[in-house]
This record gives sequence, C-alpha cells and structure tokens, in this order.
Amino acid sequence: MNNTEDRLLFSKIAVGDETAFRLLYHRYNAVLSGSVKKLLKTDAAAEEVLQEVFLKIWLVRHTLADIENPGGWMYTLAANYSLSALRKHAREKHRQDDISEDVPDNEDLSSGIYARELQELIKHAVEKLPASRREVFMMNTRDGKSRKEIATALDISENTVKNQLVTARKFIREYLEKQTGTRLPILLIILLSRFF
Repeated sequence: MNNTEDRLLFSKIAVGDETAFRLLYHRYNAVLSGSVKKLLKTDAAAEEVLQEVFLKIWLVRHTLADIENPGGWMYTLAANYSLSALRKHAREKHRQDDISEDVPDNEDLSSGIYARELQELIKHAVEKLPASRREVFMMNTRDGKSRKEIATALDISENTVKNQLVTARKFIREYLEKQTGTRLPILLIILLSRFF
C-alpha cells in the first residue's frame, strides 16, 4: 500500500468525501480481513470486526488528516477490535467463573453497542419500506445479487431495480440521519445491512 495515497484518502475522508471512503474500503477490506480472520478463526466474527473498523473510521473522520501512517493505524485498530472480540468471547465462555474478568475498555464496548444499535435502526428503516422495495433491497444487500439477477428473479426491468435501490437507500439514509443526527456513507449502511 502507498502511504502517500492513503494519507490523501484520509484527508479527503476527513472532510466527508464518501468516494474516498469507498476507495479506502475497497483498498483495505480484503487485506484487513485476512489478518482479522487469522486471529478470530471465523468469517462471521471477522466481518463484525471489519464493520466496527470502518464505522470507527467514519465516526472519527475529522481526526484522520493528522494520522501519519493510515495503513498502520487501521491494522492497529483492526487488531484492537479483534482482541476485544476475543476477550468478549472468552468472557462469555467463562461467565459463571468470573463475571467481571477481563472487561474491555469503554471505547471498544461503546463502539460495539453503537454498531448493533445502527443495525437495529437500519432494520427498522428496512421494515418501513414498501414490500417490493424491501425485497429488492434485501436481495441486493443481504443476498449479494446484482441488479440484473434481481430483475430476472422478479421479472422486472433492470431500471426498475436501480430506481428501487436508489429510493430505498435514500430513505434508509435519511431515516438514520434523523434518528442519529449523523450522515453515514451508503457503503457503511450496506455493510451494516448484511447481517439481519
């Protein structure tokens, strides 16, 4: 990875550039995923940690321009969230033995709670969509189907699928913004939509 390019992306994200955020995600998701999976051993746990990492990057975006080594910072963030997930798993496994053992720091705990709350809000927003729009949105985000595949499966035009997705994403984003006071990138909303 190129540190100069990463710093440029971080400086753009710091001012709310969602395209830069999307580029950063595509640049680092697979790389971080490999490291996280080695630590956590399961795809599901790794996906959760990566959601936390990219959510955190967006939430602290105003501080990103000051980070000298974005790649190293993201690796550290991913490692910290992975260790927190391992501690949480160990804590749950040994809850009867010692309920207060190995409590994670407040930042990790609160971030995990925030991601779950956002997922619940997204779920509520999706439930408010008209049935046909909801079906198109879920086929795309949860099932990973392309617009063409959805159009074929539902016997509608690809353009109708595109319009339904655009309208659904706009509604969900506005609903979240109203509920949280924070404007989230659509990529982050899609990531958080995959697991309910």
